[in-house]
Amino acid sequence: MKQARTRSIYLSVIAAAVLSACGGGGDGAQSAGASAGTAPPPATISGVAATGAPIANAVVDIRCAAGTATATTSATGAWSVSAAGLAVPCAARVTGPSGVLHTLITGPGTTNITPITELVVASAAQNPDTEAFFNTFSTTSGNAAINRLPTALTLTRQRLANLGVSVDTLNLMNQAFQPQAGDAYDDKLEALIVRLKATNATLTTVAQDLARGDVGAPGAQGATGATGAAGATGADGAPGVPGATGATGPQGSTGPVGATGAVGATGSTGVTGPTGATGATGATGATGTTGATGVTGPQGSPGTQGATGATGAQGSTGATGVTGVTGATGATGPTGAAGATGATGATGATGSVPGLGTPSHAADGNGSGMCTIGTVWLTAATVGEGMAADGRLLPINAYMALFSLLGTNFGGDGVTNFALPNLSSVTPNGLTYMICVDGVFPSRVN
Repeated sequence: MKQARTRSIYLSVIAAAVLSACGGGGDGAQSAGASAGTAPPPATISGVAATGAPIANAVVDIRCAAGTATATTSATGAWSVSAAGLAVPCAARVTGPSGVLHTLITGPGTTNITPITELVVASAAQNPDTEAFFNTFSTTSGNAAINRLPTALTLTRQRLANLGVSVDTLNLMNQAFQPQAGDAYDDKLEALIVRLKATNATLTTVAQDLARGDVGAPGAQGATGATGAAGATGADGAPGVPGATGATGPQGSTGPVGATGAVGATGSTGVTGPTGATGATGATGATGTTGATGVTGPQGSPGTQGATGATGAQGSTGATGVTGVTGATGATGPTGAAGATGATGATGATGSVPGLGTPSHAADGNGSGMCTIGTVWLTAATVGEGMAADGRLLPINAYMALFSLLGTNFGGDGVTNFALPNLSSVTPNGLTYMICVDGVFPSRVN
């Protein structure tokens, strides 16, 4: 009743008398405390501007549904203006050395301007930009904020409690106080500064939370259940009752976690079987006999020598005196045709060299993949990297890189297959020549 009336009358002596007759109190409402026949309260609006320390010598601007006013704070942060010509609701702003703070005025009497009232305004306006709310203040926006003020006060108390500052015993907007140590309201302002710093928060971020209605306290953590099978999920807590401005209700508590079942015993390790005996080494095969040297083919017969040219006739002896000119040399007769080359004799059977020709035939294997394609090397292992150089045919489409390096130099039709070099006859006994078939492609150095 009190707030409804104060929004429709001027803050004058008549307004104060009406407020006195209606009564009221608590956050956001000033109680005149007068009874019938007593003098009305002074028609003034006053309060303290402080952050813990007083905001001294600062300008206070008041903007109402009708009318404006200005005041300057004292050394203790106190300020006061006449309510004559002003119609509620009003918004007030103090401009201090560290920025601006705001408050809402619902009637004459005490209304403070502090970081706590700044949070209440952000929640009531549902806008963290309280300066924009002040600059565009109107009857419509002011009445909307006043309607949300009870919820805003509740949400601000919850948010401050979550921050670690309990203000349950304070009148957040209208409590008379002195900005000095030991004052209950001022001590909470000091505690707010400490908790903002300790939680890496700012007044702006807390105002943003309140403008969104994000103030619900986190639910307590349930006890850790014993290890084992997961128990059934506990029922969700009932949703919190929505506030007048759509604030989020408290979250239901989490159901307890069921006990974990015991872990089954580990089976024993089986007995290791005995190691098999090493097989005997096979006897070395006999060295093959050296083949006979092939017969040397006959030498072709020499071609016939061409005929000697005829000797020129001897000139007559000249008279003694000047030597005559030497006659020209006769032409050389043509060279006779070369005789045909005799046929080459048949190649004798390939002989063997002691210590060569009995490779170990190591099995093909995979290596690091870092060998150079086409490289050949000896190995004494039973499994070597690459393939044995034993003259086998390989499909071109499966070994295109190797084919581009070997071609048909060692066999194959060059269409579908090609051959590896066969180095068996020159392989030291018991070893194997291996060739890299898959690895790094060699590059030519210019």
